[in-house]
Formats: sequence, C-alpha cells, structure tokens
Amino acid sequence: MDPICHTLVGATLARSGLERMTPHGTATLIVAANLPDVDVLSYLWGPVFPYAFRRGLTHGLPAMIVLPILLALLILAMSRIRTAQSTPPSFRSLLTLSAIGVASHPALDWLNNYGMRWLSPFNDTWSYGDTLFIIDLVVWTMLVIGFGAASYLSRTNQVRSRTAARATLIALLAYVGINLGITSTAERVTLDKVADDPPLQIMASPVQLTPFARDIVMEYPSEYRFARVEFTPSAAFRPGPQNVLKGHAELLEQAARTPQGGWFLRWARFPYVVARDRDDGKSVLLADARYVRNIDVPRWRGFGIVEIHSE
Repeated sequence: MDPICHTLVGATLARSGLERMTPHGTATLIVAANLPDVDVLSYLWGPVFPYAFRRGLTHGLPAMIVLPILLALLILAMSRIRTAQSTPPSFRSLLTLSAIGVASHPALDWLNNYGMRWLSPFNDTWSYGDTLFIIDLVVWTMLVIGFGAASYLSRTNQVRSRTAARATLIALLAYVGINLGITSTAERVTLDKVADDPPLQIMASPVQLTPFARDIVMEYPSEYRFARVEFTPSAAFRPGPQNVLKGHAELLEQAARTPQGGWFLRWARFPYVVARDRDDGKSVLLADARYVRNIDVPRWRGFGIVEIHSE
C-alpha cells in the first residue's frame, strides 16, 4: 500500500489506546508503520534494480524481528537526549509498539497484486493477496474519518476516542475481508467460464476506483488472455479484446542473463518479451502483463516494463 495508508494505520493504532503505553508511543507507531519502506533507497541504483530488491529484505519475517529492535533502541537513545523529560519511555513498550507498527506494513502490502516475499532474504518466493488496489480511496476515506473522529473526541472523552479508532480498524478489517471474498469469487467465476480451456494460472486483480470488479489475467503456454469480472450485483464475466504473446523463449533467456533483465524477471509475475529495432541497434522490451498490455502505451509512465539494449 502507499505511504499515506501506512501512516494513517499507524496513527489510528496509536489513537486506539496504544499511544498510552509509553511516551513517544504515537511517533513510534507511525515511524514503524512506514519503516520497511526504507528499501526505497534502492532507487539510488537506478530504476530497474528496485524490482529485484523491494518488498523483500526489509519486508520479510526476519526484518519483522530486526527492525523493531533497531527502532526501539533509536527512540530510546533519542529520548535520553531530552534530559528535561519527566517520564522516560519503556524499552519493552517501545519494542512492542515498534513490532506492531512494523508488522502492519507487510500485512497491508501483501494485499495488493505487487506481492511480498515473506521469507526474504532466505527465500525469494513471491506471495500475492490480490485484494486491494495499491492506492485504495475507500481505505483512505475510512482511516481519515476514523482518525479525525478519534482525534476530535480525545479532547473531551478518551474512552470514546479509543472506541472510534478501534471501530475504524475493525471496519478496515471487514473491508479487507469483503474484498478477499470478491477476489476469490472472481477467480471461481473465471475458472468456471474457461473450464474447457483451463489456464496455467490466473490473477484476479483489484481495479482502481471500482471495488466490485476484478481484472483477470490468464496464463497459457504461449500467451496471456484477459477478462474482467464485475459484480452488478451478480458476477458478469467479460473477456478482454486482446491477447498478449509471451514472445520467444530464447529472447527471454538472453534477457535474463543481463543484470537488468535478471532483476526485472525476479519480480515479474506474468513476463513477456518483444524484440525491437532501433536506429542504434536492436533491443528487447521486457514487460509484466499485470501492468502493461500494450508496450506502446505503458501504464504509470513505464512501470512494469524495461528496455534492454543488445550489444
């Protein structure tokens, strides 16, 4: 999920009563909820390397142990600089809050179709929730209203403030559960519709601004096919207008032997390759059918596609 979502979740967790555990409780939860995204520094090594690095080392289960300890020690050390502080924070409480905040991050990230590597760096296998769009405006709205209500009530009634925050978190969990059900149902509907020609694998992906719909990617030996399942309110299966060929396996293997190709293919879920002639030589385009179905009109200014030049 996006940094705004992570920040709002950390702040709402604090308002639910966790901030009372120790001084700096709110700051600890907010920082912890965003801390795994320190891997954004991988962009210093260029635009392709992050495909291989992000959602791995700083998001996996080993990081869920290391990062809370480091953050709790850092906040404790910084608090001791403030000699005028009357009540020093508790390391145990800081560690507990750090662990809760850090754990919320990969749990939310797993919900979208970008994926998570839970056992990184020991195992780079990707896992996908395919439940929420990476920027979900319903989640934003829910958290903004809930956190705002809890903050307003905290001026006069702490009990009601905590109740408002907890109700928001429960509503968020319910929304996630509903969307898990939508994704699961969309997958079943798709498999029923293509039962005579079953795919190797499918993805039912959330659609931006359309919670009750799923974009479908179906993998076949030589191509990807697409569809959409919409719930209005019954499930309607609509095949997509075009297919995408995977391209020559030899080209894919050649691309995988390059640093950029190897990084990209460590991340790609539905990869395909297209050869291109350029004025300065030949190149291949690697793309992921999750995000790019027409290489001439890539989404998000080139996200999910990389060009590799031939020597």
